[in-house]
Amino acid sequence: MTQKPFSHSSKCNIVIGGKELEYVLRISPRRRTIGFKVDTTGLTVTSPVWVRESQIKYAIDQQSDWIFSKLKTWAERAPSSSPMLFNDGDMVWWLGNQVPLRLVSAHEALPRPLSHTELRDLKALPIWEECSDRLAALTAWYVTHALPWFRSRSHHFADQLGCIPRGIKVSHAKGRWGSCNRSGVIRLNWRLMKASPAEIDYVVAHECAHLVHMNHSTEFWNTVSTIYPDWKPISKLLDVRDQCYRNF
Repeated sequence: MTQKPFSHSSKCNIVIGGKELEYVLRISPRRRTIGFKVDTTGLTVTSPVWVRESQIKYAIDQQSDWIFSKLKTWAERAPSSSPMLFNDGDMVWWLGNQVPLRLVSAHEALPRPLSHTELRDLKALPIWEECSDRLAALTAWYVTHALPWFRSRSHHFADQLGCIPRGIKVSHAKGRWGSCNRSGVIRLNWRLMKASPAEIDYVVAHECAHLVHMNHSTEFWNTVSTIYPDWKPISKLLDVRDQCYRNF
């Protein structure tokens, strides 16, 4: 019986115009074309198993202007190296607005799970004052409220397409805001809860459109426009605020 090919990754480099470019090459038996992704980790190239190394390097060279531009953008977005202390009154992003942290003592009960309306109207984010890891406590707050919000909005857009996601999960990815795999599982970054509801809706609509089109073809973008007509200015807003939402 013939053994099926398996995926594997390796670190590579190429010199383009006198500049050395490092990238991670992923060989995937499921991939049909060469794909590029640039995020906080750098450049990742995903290739079908049958593509030769020379063809991969040629494709990188052809896309080099776009790649270097994106790498520069991500470098400029890099968050400050100064760690946040998460003290009482420190400002953090929550649903598109900056709100203060409120430190509560151990004997004070944290608020119960809140409705969407209550979350929109929240004036401060509470975390335990005595907590040894305030970042972990704050992250837990975002994650806890992210899943119900993401599920609600995902079903809102998927219903318009006559689709049912196989699952909605909260992602901790450093680069991507969201993803949708061929099984129909949608993953959305918890940091989106720092963004406005409109920005969240854009990402959710984008991933729901992948339930119909697993690409970024004209048909895909037409589908996004059908379920979320005003996505273009919202996409630009998310791009502008990207660094603010990724500061922790």
